[in-house]
Amino acid sequence: MLARARALGIAFEYEWSRGGETATSFVRQALRAGATTIVAVGGDGTVNDVINGFFIDEELIKPDAALAIVPFGSSNDLTRALGIPASAAALDVLRNGRQIAVDVGRAEYLDLLGRPRVKYFMNNADVGIGARIALGAQRHKMLGGSLAFFAAALQAIVDPQPWQGTLALDDGAPEAVNAVTVVIALGPYTGGGMRIAPGAKLDDGMFDVVTIDALSSGELLANLPSIYTGAHLSHPAVHHARAQAIRIETGGAPRLEMDGEVAGAGSVAFRMLAGRIPMWVPRP
Repeated sequence: MLARARALGIAFEYEWSRGGETATSFVRQALRAGATTIVAVGGDGTVNDVINGFFIDEELIKPDAALAIVPFGSSNDLTRALGIPASAAALDVLRNGRQIAVDVGRAEYLDLLGRPRVKYFMNNADVGIGARIALGAQRHKMLGGSLAFFAAALQAIVDPQPWQGTLALDDGAPEAVNAVTVVIALGPYTGGGMRIAPGAKLDDGMFDVVTIDALSSGELLANLPSIYTGAHLSHPAVHHARAQAIRIETGGAPRLEMDGEVAGAGSVAFRMLAGRIPMWVPRP
């Protein structure tokens, strides 16, 4: 990876992330020191840590700073949607690619210790079963990305744990939901290749909201293959909408995940930040 960057004549400095949002801190330091491009090497979770480093006190540290991604993780759903090649080949995008302005999601919620938090995400967020799948996939990492998420999905489906609450889109009135999940998607993929929101685009300024009503384990299992193709949207228990602001109020405390990382539980408010980050992507 480093040799490829040097061969391309890219001047760079690097840091090894040690988890616990250390990448967020590294990015803030780099942007304050004048960096113009941040390269995230890792999966969706690493990218999430990195993109949160672009912000401080809810403002961009350097609005013209760009993001590049080298996919190297158990889940690379964001780069799958953008067509970014795997591993060191992704560095070629910095020489031969182009920049587009991609959207960012903002979430306001309570973390697992009950503290109010604001966090940003780039691919999708999920209230419900998706968070449990994300946790399970971490336990099955030895299987590899897509297989780990598939195994975790099978495990979660055995006990889907539906939740009740309300969902409000933009200025609309809250509507009652009884769901296994509500997905707030910027990109089309989740869970190592599931096409949860097949029409979602990362630069259209809108969230795709996919709600899956409470279903039995058998119904969920029978329909799991359709999520990989995007055909699940035709199921009568699956609802699709688009919005720029979403408010979810929950009666219990279903888990919240963003970009494959569990962040909190319970009620949450989402807001679209359209075209907020320049990103390097391949040319068409």
